[in-house]
Amino acid sequence: MTMTDASKYALGPTTDEVLDAESAGFASIDQGQGFWYGFENRLEEMGYHRIVEAPCSCPDAGWHGHLPECRWLRDWPA
Repeated sequence: MTMTDASKYALGPTTDEVLDAESAGFASIDQGQGFWYGFENRLEEMGYHRIVEAPCSCPDAGWHGHLPECRWLRDWPA
């Protein structure tokens, strides 16, 4: 499967979903957990999974570093 074939199936989180996940991350700090605990759990609740072998999903292809939502996708082909 080529990168273009994979990208047409994979959907990343929207801006609003990322903001919601960030809010959950900050809330988890207040609850005694770390930021990533809340952030990642919220994305998983929304149906996303971190796919390590997926191509970078950052707008600049990771040139300036990866965004927290990089490689968090749903509908990834099996």
